Amino acid sequence: MPIRYDGPAVVLMNGIEVPVTASLVITLDPSTVENFSYDRMKTWAGSIRTDSDVDLFDAAPGILRMPDGREGEFMATSGPPDHVGLSGLGPAPFGPQA
Repeated sequence: MPIRYDGPAVVLMNGIEVPVTASLVITLDPSTVENFSYDRMKTWAGSIRTDSDVDLFDAAPGILRMPDGREGEFMATSGPPDHVGLSGLGPAPFGPQA
């Protein structure tokens, strides 16, 4: 079962905090690939949206802060400026802590 997060978060960019709603998933589970060793907590993606006038593509890369304070770096990949797809860079800021 994939590890998911759906809920509030904040994007840190250009010295401001932009409230967003995030829909995220850890996209690789090594248990599904025999003899494959990979840190599944580092393969995450999803989308974020904001009700503000901020262009989320300006966060390059962006920092996503979760309600528990964990942060993860991401790159916006697709979509309009207020609702972008993203690809995580490094450890996922949600799910079980490593």
